[in-house]
Amino acid sequence: MVQFVAYYRFLNRGIVKRIRVMNKKKDAIIIILICNAILISLLELIIPVPIPVPGVKLGLASIITIIAIAFLDFKDVMTIVILRCLVVAILSKGITVLPFSLTGGVLSATAMWLLYRKLARWFSIKGISVVGAIVHNTAQLGVASLILGESVIFYYIPILLISAVVTGLITGTIGELTIGEIQKRGIFKEII
Repeated sequence: MVQFVAYYRFLNRGIVKRIRVMNKKKDAIIIILICNAILISLLELIIPVPIPVPGVKLGLASIITIIAIAFLDFKDVMTIVILRCLVVAILSKGITVLPFSLTGGVLSATAMWLLYRKLARWFSIKGISVVGAIVHNTAQLGVASLILGESVIFYYIPILLISAVVTGLITGTIGELTIGEIQKRGIFKEII
């Protein structure tokens, strides 16, 4: 969950509010990234995808995840992904899509974070984004297979893998350009 400025501690006769010392700028940036990820996800629901294939979407909210991966720690990245998935599920298609969204989001963000932190010499931002899209689609198919109790759904994987490469390259390119601008302007300078 988002770090809050105050936490409560129980004492003998009541609750005493203590203000934690924390990086307020970092918290503000995390909140802004969460809001942007939610907004992009909701806007993406009204953008018609030019390919009439069920389950294919651009995945533009992963741009925010890529930005978070480049500048924040793993816990903060997971906070952004989980809150985005929860809010978008509640505000759009309902809580029934949450297992798909949450599994895909968490596993793809984890894969991208590991690649960025451990194998950045061998993977560009675009490559990391493509891997994230592939993991996301594969994870969602896995959840669908578990819920439906059918493995026949995996025949759909070639279509989703092709779309993952294309959309991963698009979001990776945008993410790469955005990360370059953020670094050039020093926006995250104090929190890194």
